[in-house]
Amino acid sequence: VSEPDLRSGQEAAEYAQELRRIVRYLGIGDGNMQEGSLRCDVNISVRPVGQKKFGVKVEIKNMNSFSAIQKAIDYEIERQIEALEEGEPIVQETRLWEEGSQRTISMRSKEGSSDYRYFPEPDLPPMEVSTEQLEAWKTELPELPAQKRHRYEEELGLSAYDARVLTDDRTVAEYFEKAISADASPKLLANWVTQDIAAYLNNNKLSITEIALTPENLAELVNLIEKGTISGKIAKEILPELLEKGGSAKELVESKGLIQISDTGELEKIIDEVIAAHPQEVEKFRNGKTKLKGFFVGQVMKKTSGRADPKLTNQLIGKKLKG
Repeated sequence: VSEPDLRSGQEAAEYAQELRRIVRYLGIGDGNMQEGSLRCDVNISVRPVGQKKFGVKVEIKNMNSFSAIQKAIDYEIERQIEALEEGEPIVQETRLWEEGSQRTISMRSKEGSSDYRYFPEPDLPPMEVSTEQLEAWKTELPELPAQKRHRYEEELGLSAYDARVLTDDRTVAEYFEKAISADASPKLLANWVTQDIAAYLNNNKLSITEIALTPENLAELVNLIEKGTISGKIAKEILPELLEKGGSAKELVESKGLIQISDTGELEKIIDEVIAAHPQEVEKFRNGKTKLKGFFVGQVMKKTSGRADPKLTNQLIGKKLKG
């Protein structure tokens, strides 16, 4: 039960989502609201700006999605404000969120604490927990989502968005950290996990524990890109096979002959052939249509099946086209 210090439907929904993350990180439940593993009641009251006393509260029962929490609260805030501005009193009651009409409807009124069952339960005696016991339990807790997000941003230099996506699911965070342990760039790993791998998981309705690509082999793939052994384009092309079959990224690249061409002499020879084959485009480029540089880069990439080093190719083409 939270204190009455949330101020919008969005805040309440984010609060509930964080609770679910904690539940999942602790391994005490899956937190699936639609399946009934986690449900939420919300209490809403409004008051004029400057008034210290809270207004009459209304309870909305049994919210079964974060979207419903946000929409029900926002609707109820507007309903209560409108009623008060028209001189109508707010009744302490229980209401229900009706998804079809996108509004709350009255279920029953509640006049006092007895209606809420605010009285001691004889079968549940009070339990006193010492400060020492609380501190001991805290030491047994794993790193929780908020702590992990903070560490990813401060120590690994990740964006707030990447830190949130990576920590939303504990298994994804564990996968990411194992990949980091294999000595690869955290930022590059974050890009692959939150973008290409996340898209694959979403499209195939899989969890990260169900893919064949190990964290260590993902780190190997990222390092191949960073060292210039393969381009990002080639990495994207072989990723589906790695995700489905696993194995060494380096061995797959070598077996398919996909190692990036980074030798200046070899690239210059290919570029010369491309330029010689397109004299009209060369003339147009030299007459001011500099956007044609992309055309020549594309031709080199086509000729090398995407294996030409993009950065070096751009540099060499620029020099040769200028004559």
